[in-house]
Amino acid sequence: MPKAGDLAILDIISRTLDGVAAAFGSNCEVVLHSLDDLGNSVVRIINGHVTGRSVGSPLTNLGIEILEKARLEKTDVIGPYFTRLDDGRELRSVTTIIRDPEGKIVGMLCINIDISTPAADFFRDFLHLGAVVPEIPAEHFSVTSGEMISKVLASVMEKIGRQSRISPTDRNKIMVDELYIRGIFNVRGAVDMVAEELGVSRGTIYNYLRGSKTGNKLPESESIR
Repeated sequence: MPKAGDLAILDIISRTLDGVAAAFGSNCEVVLHSLDDLGNSVVRIINGHVTGRSVGSPLTNLGIEILEKARLEKTDVIGPYFTRLDDGRELRSVTTIIRDPEGKIVGMLCINIDISTPAADFFRDFLHLGAVVPEIPAEHFSVTSGEMISKVLASVMEKIGRQSRISPTDRNKIMVDELYIRGIFNVRGAVDMVAEELGVSRGTIYNYLRGSKTGNKLPESESIR
């Protein structure tokens, strides 16, 4: 039985498995190993149909070799590497070593993608083709928080600006409301940037936020000065 501290570490890592599997689709197996008992090492597995394993399955022969390599070379990420299953299918894999705060190896996180799956089937699953997909929002991979705030603000101004029958005052309130919904005021400095862009005072932005129908709540990252 793993020690309590090791279990806590593995439990935290375990919460990431669903996210990884969701990102890559059903042809991606994600496995969490505990190293307390190599003959019963799998403590969590998503998409186990890829290799036919389940909780309680042992570490593989290659997994044992990777473990020794990690111990000797102090390597924490191994791969990508390719393996062949007994039925002839090929996997593209990456193994990440999990250590405790003292550096002792307590587990392994393995990602195995079945690359023998026909491309059409792989991408149909990967892209959710045929499923009902909600409207795809724009995501800004900005270098600085200021750049990110500016892009979101520009997007909101363009959206609200298309509504011509709104007075300037109401337009500002609606824009602040929309920015609040998007969570932008949780970014430090957003209140000042929005106030400057809208040509109003910082206090006016706070008044809009206090009267907002979306939550009547001031942003956590800001304080009135």
